[in-house]
Amino acid sequence: MSDRERVDAVLEHVAVLAFLYYPGIEAHDPGYSLAEDIEWCLVRLGDVSDTERERMGGLFARAITDPTATREELFTALAELDGVLTADGHE
Repeated sequence: MSDRERVDAVLEHVAVLAFLYYPGIEAHDPGYSLAEDIEWCLVRLGDVSDTERERMGGLFARAITDPTATREELFTALAELDGVLTADGHE
């Protein structure tokens, strides 16, 4: 999987989860786990350092629960992580 495909897969996963998330979901669906959703997205990152994994996990959590406030930060972090912006000449 190329860097760009990996970024696209992660963004797709986060977007689906953000679309399905709503405040109070834990009360309505006792089986729901934000941590499991974050892990589902982290798997798509592949082999990254623990530091990056922790940073991206936090961004995923914020992007799922408040996508409007976090989407630009998440996209930028993913692009920097894989060098997508530099590789595509969009610095």
